[in-house]
Amino acid sequence: MLEGIHLLYPEIVLAGLALLLLGVDLWTPARHGKVLFHFGWIAAAIALVMMLGATPYTAEPALAGAMWVADPLSLFFKVIVLLTTVVVLILTLDYPIPSNAHLGSFAALVLFASLGMMLLVSAVDLLLVFLALELISISSFILTGFHRTDLRSAEGAIKYFLIGTFSAAIMVYGISLFYGAAGTTRLVGLQLETTPLLVFSLLLLAVGFGFKASIAPFHLWVPDAYEGAPTPVTAYLSIAPKVAALAVMVRVFLQLLPASSVELASLFSFLAMLTMTVGNLTAMFQTNVKRLLAYSSIAQAGYIMIGFVAGGPKGIEGVLMYSLVYLFMNLGAFTVAILVGNQDSYELDAYDGMAQRNLPTALLMAFFLLSLAGIPPLGGFIAKLYVFSAAVEAKLYALAVVGVVNSVVSVYYYLLIVYHMFFKRARRPEPMPAGLYLTCGLAVAAVGIFVLGLYPDPFIATVKASAVMAPR
Repeated sequence: MLEGIHLLYPEIVLAGLALLLLGVDLWTPARHGKVLFHFGWIAAAIALVMMLGATPYTAEPALAGAMWVADPLSLFFKVIVLLTTVVVLILTLDYPIPSNAHLGSFAALVLFASLGMMLLVSAVDLLLVFLALELISISSFILTGFHRTDLRSAEGAIKYFLIGTFSAAIMVYGISLFYGAAGTTRLVGLQLETTPLLVFSLLLLAVGFGFKASIAPFHLWVPDAYEGAPTPVTAYLSIAPKVAALAVMVRVFLQLLPASSVELASLFSFLAMLTMTVGNLTAMFQTNVKRLLAYSSIAQAGYIMIGFVAGGPKGIEGVLMYSLVYLFMNLGAFTVAILVGNQDSYELDAYDGMAQRNLPTALLMAFFLLSLAGIPPLGGFIAKLYVFSAAVEAKLYALAVVGVVNSVVSVYYYLLIVYHMFFKRARRPEPMPAGLYLTCGLAVAAVGIFVLGLYPDPFIATVKASAVMAPR
């Protein structure tokens, strides 16, 4: 009954530590919350070390029970989720959260969301998929509205909750229809005939995944939720849930239920093109950097979807490589946004003359933005080259062209921030120093995008080894 339980040790440890943290926070005065918060990122770091040292993942993919699988693909995305969790929690230490807020509960909610993502990327049963998505969603709703006295935070949380609840209802209906078509919710060992009921159920499942990955037209919650949430939460939501949702889409639609067999490839190709275009065109008109980066993250989801649509080993490797690079690019950009927002505001004008106030940070922000745009020799160029070449190999020429054109369009609004930093007069003469924890975040992100761009071979090898999934 407990066969394979050792494969769940990282998740069990993370769940236990999160519950302990939440329980202790109930009996701890809010003024001592920072001590508990340190325990939060340490707990995530422990889970990350356990995941990296989990030797069973280096062997053949293995099923752990009937609902969960351990394979190199799941390990890869769990490492991304946990690394994002550790860095974001460390960044939060330099973010001005009210002293009466319970930081222990904040950290516990982040850990619960990460636990849900870890279960999601390993799920091979739609019931576990749904439960994992709900654990992610409930934690994310609360984190988005954590600034309880901020009306924008409350508005973003309510919109996120309402749209999330609606998408969850659609997904539950899709799961029920899938059960009607297949006679099971398990996704392993299926021999299905393509029927209208099956196709309709998969369309409804795609809606649920699209909401979590902020794929257009299921992205409407993103700008307000990202703008209202505490900025570290925005950074977290822009990376971890997105890559986890795309990972489960890879598993469900490319491995367990190949999209081509139910004629969904054209639909996903259209959604990828729509997501890139909507994200980039809307970002061009934003004057708030958090909203600009929110629409940028929507466009980035579209680029990752190119690899998903292309399918095959090359396409899956493209999804993995882009997710890894995206982690460092977006974390770096949001780290700078936290720095500027702490000392001024999140409006674009707050970046005026930043090079005069903190030249190293301005240069790093420029590199992060250029990497998001796909400019060589930074990591973003390698990632986009990977997914575009996968599309060309799959003869999806229209998708590749739309992706390239959107990359060119994105250069405008990324360079707009660079223009404000280097060619505008500073509104304030005083320096803009970065705190210790923000400096650590900048260092991690900078090393990531430079190493991935200049010496990508070890990472490419890791990606190739990780694009292995448990057998159907």
